Formats: sequence, C-alpha cells, structure tokens
Amino acid sequence: MDKRYDPIEVEEKWVDIWSKEILTNKDAKETFSQVIPPPNVTGTLHMGHSFQYAIMDFYTRYNHMSGKKAHWQVGSDHAGIATQLVVENNLAKESIDRKDIGREKFIDEVWKWKDFSENKIQSQIKRLGCSVDWNKYRFTFDERFTKAVNKAFIDLYRKDKIYRGYRLVNWDPSLKTAVSDLEVVRQEKKGLIWHINYPIEDSNNYITVATTRPETLFGDMAIAVNPNDSRYKSMIGKYALLPFVNRKLPIIGDEYVDMDFGTGCLKITPGHDFNDYEIGKKYNLHEKDGTVFTSKNIDDFKPINIFNDDAWTNENVPEPFNDLDRFKVRKLAIKELDKLKLLVKEEEYDISVPRGERSNIVIEPKLSNQWYVKTSEMAKKANKEVKDGNIKFHPKNWVKTYFNWMDNIEDWCISRQIWWGHRIPAWYDEEGNIYVGESEDDVRNHYKLNDIELTQDEDVLDTWFSSSLWPFGSLGWPENTEDLKDFFPTSLLVTGFDIIFFWVARMMMMSIEFTGKIPFKDVYVTGLIRDENGQKMSKSKGNIIDPIDLIYGISVNDLVKKRTSNLMQEGIAEKIEKKTRKQFPNGIESYGTDALRMTFFSLATHTKDISFEFGRLKGYRNFCTKIWNAARFIDGYPNERDLFKSLNDNDKWIYEEFQKMKEQINKNILDYRLDFAVNEIYEFFWNKFCDIYIEECKKSGNTSNLRPLLREILHVFHPFAPFITEEISNLLFKERII
Repeated sequence: MDKRYDPIEVEEKWVDIWSKEILTNKDAKETFSQVIPPPNVTGTLHMGHSFQYAIMDFYTRYNHMSGKKAHWQVGSDHAGIATQLVVENNLAKESIDRKDIGREKFIDEVWKWKDFSENKIQSQIKRLGCSVDWNKYRFTFDERFTKAVNKAFIDLYRKDKIYRGYRLVNWDPSLKTAVSDLEVVRQEKKGLIWHINYPIEDSNNYITVATTRPETLFGDMAIAVNPNDSRYKSMIGKYALLPFVNRKLPIIGDEYVDMDFGTGCLKITPGHDFNDYEIGKKYNLHEKDGTVFTSKNIDDFKPINIFNDDAWTNENVPEPFNDLDRFKVRKLAIKELDKLKLLVKEEEYDISVPRGERSNIVIEPKLSNQWYVKTSEMAKKANKEVKDGNIKFHPKNWVKTYFNWMDNIEDWCISRQIWWGHRIPAWYDEEGNIYVGESEDDVRNHYKLNDIELTQDEDVLDTWFSSSLWPFGSLGWPENTEDLKDFFPTSLLVTGFDIIFFWVARMMMMSIEFTGKIPFKDVYVTGLIRDENGQKMSKSKGNIIDPIDLIYGISVNDLVKKRTSNLMQEGIAEKIEKKTRKQFPNGIESYGTDALRMTFFSLATHTKDISFEFGRLKGYRNFCTKIWNAARFIDGYPNERDLFKSLNDNDKWIYEEFQKMKEQINKNILDYRLDFAVNEIYEFFWNKFCDIYIEECKKSGNTSNLRPLLREILHVFHPFAPFITEEISNLLFKERII
C-alpha cells in the first residue's frame, strides 16, 4: 500500500470499473429496488443531488450485500420549462428568438442542449460512484417513455378523468405559460396597501376596501363583508359602484372575511385572485348589462379577465387604462382615484409577492384554458394505502404534511404553453370538438372521422405529469417487462420534503391508477442542503457548491469565476468574490467522494434544513486517512482468514464492541438514521479499534486477529465509504467486496 492515501487516484480507478458493471444476485429470492429522482437536463448536478444519491447508493449497496437482488433505476428528466428557458437564454446571447426560428428548429436546439447536459450529469453520477445499471438508462422524453406518457393521458381522458377547462392558474407573464405552485417563490417585502372608497348605489355613502393590488379593480365582481361585522350589516344586499367603470357590485356577507384585516371589506376579483375565485364560485358571480348577479347555478359563474398573456390590460378595461402594463395601470389608477377623491389613504404593509422561480417575474393569477386531471378519487385510494401502512414515511411526521394536502387536493393542471415537452395528444376540428389519440391517424380511426380538418393542441404536458409515471414507466410499463415483474413496486424512495405534493403524492395516485399497485413501500424524506449560514444555495447568492469541486478541489480564483460568470446584476459579482475569498482563505483542497459521502450521512438528520459544514468534510477526510494508515500498519502482519483464534481479553473486548456496533448500525439503517450509523462507525474505528485495540496488540505482540477483523470491518464500512474499502480489500485480501 502507498504511504499516502490519494482519494482521487483510487476513486477514478473504481469509477471506471463500477460504471461498466452491474450488481447481480441473480438467484436471490428477495429484491430491493429504487428509482433515481431524475435530475433535470438543465446543466449539472448540485449538492442536493449528491446528498440524496449518496443515501440511495448506500441502500443499494447495503441491500446487495445483504443478499438481495438490488436494482437502482437511473435516468434524467426533460424538465420542460426549466430546460426551454436555458436554451432560450443561450440563443438570446446570439440574438436569436425561438419564435424567429420556429418550433421544429427550436426543438432541435433543445435536443442538442439535452445531449450536452445529459453527458455532464452522467459523468457526475459515475464520478460519485453510484451503483446504477447504465444499460437501463431512461429519459422522460425518450421514445419508450413518450409512449407511456401518451397512453396515460389517453386512458385517463377516455375514462373521463382528464378534461379541459377555463380556470384560474399561476401565470408567468414572461414565459407566457401556466406554472405549478412549486415553481412559484414567495418574496416577503415591505409594500403598500391602499384604502379606496366605492360609492354605494343611490346614496351619498361609500364602502371602503383595502387592497394591495388596485390595478385589479377593473375585474371586481363583488364586495364581501363579514355578516357579524356591525359596521357593515346594513350594507349587505346593496350595490356598490366600481370606480371608472360604474359596474354594479353586490355587497355580500360571508364569514370568510377577516373583520380585522384592512377595513374589514374585501374587493372580490375572481379572475385574478385564488381566494376570490373560490368566493366567486360559491356565489356564482356573473355580469349582465353592467350589473353583477349571484346565482345558485354553477354554470352562471363567469369571472372577468382583465389581462392578456403578457399581463397588459385587455379590452375589458376602459380607456385610459387599457393596453398598459399592470404596474403602470396601478400607478395611473391610484393617480385617478386621488383626483376623484376616492383614494382614502395609502400605508406601508408587509406583503408576500409570488415570483416565478425561473423568470423572477411577478406571477399573475389568470384565467386560462388548461387541461386538468380529476384527482379526488385517486387521492382517496393513495391515502388508504398510507393509512393501512402499506406506504410508510420516514420520519413519520411527514405523514401529517402529506394528508394536509391530499385531503384538500384540487384538480391538477397538467398543460403548459411551451414547446419543449410531450405535446398533448389532442386534436380539434374547426368547431372546437376535442379528439384524443396516439396520433392523427389513430384519432381518425378511433372516432371514425373522414376528411375533416384536424389541428393538434399546441400545449405540452407538465413535467410532473410524465415524472409521476417514473417508478413504473422507467421499468418498462405499459409493457410487462422482466424489470417491472422483478422490481415493481419499488422498495424505497429517497426525496426532499419540498416535492412530497408535486411528485411523491402524484406517483402514488398514478401508480395505483395504472398498475393497481403502490409505487414504493418506504419514503425517506430528506431535508434540503443549505450553506454554512443556513441560506438556500442559489446562483444569485453565489453560494452554490459543485460536489465535483469538493471531490477534486478547485482554486479560489476558478471558484470565483464559476460563481459569478452568469450574474447580470451590477455589484453582485464583487460581493460574491469577497465572500468566497473570505470563506476559503487557503483555497479549496480535494476531499474525495468517500469523505463527502460520510459528511452527507452525518448531516442526514430529520430536520428540514441542513447546513453544509466544511469542518465535518475535513474531519471525514482525516478519517479516511486514518482508515488507510491503519490498513497499512495491519498489512505488515500475516493474512489469517479465519476470524479470531486464541482470543485474549483484548480480542474478546473488541469482538464484543464490533458486534454491538454492527447491531446498532443495522438498527440505524432500518430506521433511516444514517447520521447515527456513521457516528457509530467513527467512534468504533477511531477510538476503539485504532486508539485502544491496535495499541494493545502492539504491546502484547498478539496481532493474529488484526487482519481478519479489518476484513470484516471493511465489509460493514463499505456502503458508507465504498472507494477506500474496496481498494483496501483488493490490496490486502485480493478480493472484491461487491
């Protein structure tokens, strides 16, 4: 063995070997399987990926070594909006707009980017030593998976579980598409709230509303007060007049209204506020000849939309407020309200602004024609599996979070107004009738259509729709493949708490719907990796850490360049450079994958937010060196394969401690407490095996049990630190661990 442990040399050797091999226990009766949460082909992997992949690789290796037939399904996600935005931005640097080159050529450009990004991601996964079968790599937009996605959509539609509807969605005016709640980030900031007088019909009185969005008043359809509020009881049933428009708005009483918020009066704008939409639907508000009426008929509900796709006002807004950006309308409306002496006051107010995660543009709740999945019945079936204990969450407290959402689930908007993605397999005739099928020919055959003209829907499916099929689609569904027979349902899902609703729950619903089986038995919910100051890692903050940089090491100059290269904001780059140089005064050293893995395991607590600590990383790098040096020392003694001969008191003690450690580690592994398990390893090897047992062996001269015990230790340690344990086993015992 070399005197100095070089993790880079050792790891690159085994990366090359493992990337060409698969784990096999062909005749094993028991199986273990899991799917990789497919990384987006938007660039490279980040620390969160590495954290979860370390955990997944651990359980794959551990179960393989336990004699099970283990399979970890690998693949990547086409990531509709995110990937399209990356490519659009790349083209913009060359002064190219996607609309100028058209859909077909733009898609070609995205495929080129996909290949580039996918190659980088695959190389990273390999470098992390992940024990996946590369022969079975899948992509959510490959031909086989696309067939699965189309089949799912068509089957749901023909079972009346998918429909097209005109409803309120999160609308990104920059991307001009609906986005999911997950793609909306809340920005807490100081803002303003305006108090505005609305005249009461046939009187000299006013009713005063408080709003943070005066630009939306043109879509108002009612004013709501709490019926228990003595200030406004007498006004319920009367009409208020909408400023600038003179639309007659009913004053309705509803206990939803918080009497202590603002003035206790709410303007109800169903077309541009999710809460208002529900109020509007409750009373079925609709306008006729300038008056808004309530109704008992849900078909009468007709919200008013005042914005175009770019969040400029449309024809439903009068001059001089129409055809203007929403924020210009806000300023103009406030100015004109003040002239009419209807603006009572404005005051500072803490507001929560929804912004698009990708675009950073303020999200606009907007009415739009979209495709939806009916989820209530699917959710009930998924919930039953959790209640019956067939699907278990670890830690258990996430079950409550799961049910909080699932018990109040809304129909799922699955359409997006972009080009990159699975195009919705629906066609329209000239009268707007909908026909769904695999292709236009399939549609014509299924519906027995002749020569009528058909046009395919321009929209694509939400990425979460295709990824909801991942546990069974990646294993070959709808074909009854050997992998599907062997490995489905999967054993374990490792995922972050932030996508329990968007991915985990939907996989459960879709799996039960299409296979009649649960998708996984255990859900290990991890926290999110943050920097040492507890902040979320992001490019704009300049605190992103590339796991490969930690493995190999990177100069501070290169790190500064990486962190600031894509920043457009003036002054930010300088701040990030200063922060980076302060954070790494001596540069960044190489640590190796094993040290990074064990650091991740030590941080795998049951908390939501995990601060990445460089002190721990350095500590586990030193621990790897300790393992290497101990092995070098033991290498000088005879190779006894039979464990423990002629046991003295020192041997008996370490053997008992070793057995205790194994039992405790196995318990921790089954409890999904790798943080406890890696601490057991550290404590046993450093403090007991090295500092006490080896030293006693030196003193007594009884070293016959050192090598056989080390051999067993390496097997226990392997899932935690696969590279160094495999290398030592190969050098000292001329054998592979796996």
